[in-house]
Amino acid sequence: MRKKTDSSVTNSTYLTLNEFNVDNILWVDEIDGLLSATNYIKGCKVIGVDCEWKPNYVKGSKPNKVSIMQIASDKRVLIFDLIKLYNDEPKTLDSCFKSIMHSPKILKLGYNLQCDLRELSRSYGDLEGFRYYEMVLDIQKLFKEASGGLSGLAEKILGAGLNKTRRNSNWEQRPLTQNQIEYAALDATVLIHIFHHVHGQSQTTGMKQENSNEWKSHIVFHTGSKQSKTLKNM
Repeated sequence: MRKKTDSSVTNSTYLTLNEFNVDNILWVDEIDGLLSATNYIKGCKVIGVDCEWKPNYVKGSKPNKVSIMQIASDKRVLIFDLIKLYNDEPKTLDSCFKSIMHSPKILKLGYNLQCDLRELSRSYGDLEGFRYYEMVLDIQKLFKEASGGLSGLAEKILGAGLNKTRRNSNWEQRPLTQNQIEYAALDATVLIHIFHHVHGQSQTTGMKQENSNEWKSHIVFHTGSKQSKTLKNM
């Protein structure tokens, strides 16, 4: 994490994965990897969640499906090729993500999370794992005064922002470029470290109890709907 006092650094450079000691970035696009990744995530207490999809510049046309989902823990990032997994193993994909997204034991962090959840439901609305969620925390709602999106918040909390030049790239191309993979992994990883900052600060600054637990009041315990949607109607 950067020291915010070094303005020459924060204004000229961006955060990188190397600053967060990420051990592995794993690409998940087949059933064995999906099962292994799910078992790993089920052992986590807090995860960062983010999604990417190919931009659509044709006016009046439907948005493209969510292409990938990134899930980060403290030391690992798993990038799920949702398009391929949905086409190859929809039942297994649904079962795995139900065990993650429906779990009240795993806190899911996001930024403007409702947007990602809405797009997941639109893209894969026939799978229950992408329609209903438990224990989610939208980091954006903790810092309503912050500007500049997740990058601006990262600069405020962690000392440097994010390079967002890859945001509107082609997320349906395979393989993704190394820059795309690192961009996707970093977005999810930063969520974890912003949360650790908030959680750690509440425990070490001697705040009053009601203030130290303020972030907990933003947790949404249930969101979405278990009602099935058919893709043909979307």
